[in-house]
Amino acid sequence: MDLLKKVELLLNSKARSVLPRRGRTSSLDEQEAELLAEIHRALGDVEAQERQLAERIKTELAQADVAARRGDREQQRVHERRADELDRHLERESLQAINLEEKLQALEEKLALAQAAVEKEGRKAAQIDAEASKVLAEGGIDVTTVDKAPQTTPQEITPDDFSSDPPDLAAKKSRLSE
Repeated sequence: MDLLKKVELLLNSKARSVLPRRGRTSSLDEQEAELLAEIHRALGDVEAQERQLAERIKTELAQADVAARRGDREQQRVHERRADELDRHLERESLQAINLEEKLQALEEKLALAQAAVEKEGRKAAQIDAEASKVLAEGGIDVTTVDKAPQTTPQEITPDDFSSDPPDLAAKKSRLSE
């Protein structure tokens, strides 16, 4: 059915898209909420169609009973065939609706997990920010606690030390010694 294909397409596209959650609402969050509401409405429409099919089946069976009481076997079989066809159609619709509901539930669980993960990361970021603010408020790193190593002057190397080496090797040694 066309409506069920649309709902399934919406579910599949929603499951494949990644919509980030933030502490503030964004247009993506609003679109996500609208999409979920649209899927819920579509599922409600499918359930309404299932109820209509069930009513049509009852009507066909009642008409088959009326035809049987009149002795019109041909009309009875026609109504029974229609009822059987509607019953098969209802069964297919019900299975598709169940599949869509399962997909929707899985999608909602996935979104809830993603939202929880984003909130957890937000709390971590807030904690790191608070610690950084605390360190900055205390004046930063205390330089007096860092041990200062005495500076020693390296031995001076003169270019004459490399005079026995080839010119390119002497130049490399000279650069490294500086």
